Amino acid sequence: MEELEVRLEKENNDYFREWIIEEWKHHNTVDPVYQLRIIKPEELTFERNEEYYKIMFENKMVGFIGIKNNEREIYLYRIFIDNRYRGKGIGTIALNKIIDMAKEQNKDISLEVMENNIARKLYERLGFKTQYRKMVLKINDNMYAN
Repeated sequence: MEELEVRLEKENNDYFREWIIEEWKHHNTVDPVYQLRIIKPEELTFERNEEYYKIMFENKMVGFIGIKNNEREIYLYRIFIDNRYRGKGIGTIALNKIIDMAKEQNKDISLEVMENNIARKLYERLGFKTQYRKMVLKINDNMYAN
């Protein structure tokens, strides 16, 4: 099987404002626990340790990865692949590049994923293990309604 040419390109965080909004909209469709309040792109703020990378395939940006690069750990904060490019192995290659980055920096990687999120299988295939379980009791489903 031929290896796909996938690159990560670091970019100024502000570049990703519209993509982050798209990622949030996607989570509203796949995540039954969170009712996310979609804000305007200009209202987004970034923490000092946030880093964002374009996922490039065939010289096109097909998604992005956002991490929080902490002192001892890289927290995989956001990953989004455009619907048209899912299921091709692009996400696997991109995540392996983040894993390589963590190894170079001698850091662990952590993330949070919903139980029924299809990406969970990918994370497990790459060696991620469940370390703790977050439980939620939804009292007010309209809390984050637009």
